[in-house]
Amino acid sequence: MKKLLGVFVILSVVLAIGIVVWGAETATKPGTVVGTTPQTGTIVKPQGPCCIAGKYEGFHKDNLPATKTCPTPGSGKFIMEIMQDKGCGSKIWGTVTDPKDGSKQNFEGTVIAREKCCYIKGVMKKPALPTGAPGEETKFWGTLCKKDGKFVGNGEYSTSKGTLPGCKGKWEMKQL
Repeated sequence: MKKLLGVFVILSVVLAIGIVVWGAETATKPGTVVGTTPQTGTIVKPQGPCCIAGKYEGFHKDNLPATKTCPTPGSGKFIMEIMQDKGCGSKIWGTVTDPKDGSKQNFEGTVIAREKCCYIKGVMKKPALPTGAPGEETKFWGTLCKKDGKFVGNGEYSTSKGTLPGCKGKWEMKQL
């Protein structure tokens, strides 16, 4: 009986040491999703399915035909750089750049998991020009899904100019 108790105690000590060593190794490995960071001691949150921060290349196209509020429907490429709250939180922000002229618009929005993809929505704002031209506000929404390790997606947008509704259309983009 004493031998059995001795073996049990030894196995318990070995198991406890193994757990402590494994926990220390895991907490110091890059990409650890559970535990604390050794540098700050803050809790590292698990990375969810909607870690969408990054640089995207896209294309937008206004709906046809021309209307009073969208007299010259257009289309073109864009680059979108998305930043995201720590721990892949739901708040997103960043810039949208027109590669033709380098003009930029800032945006703010949210991302939430929806089935196996991520639903984004937000607002881009272009301030009024010194020439007196009104500012623009473009609302966008759509879905990003992972394909071959990168996010790809599409959606819609609606632009307002001052108090008048403007052009509406569709967009698509892929993560670079």
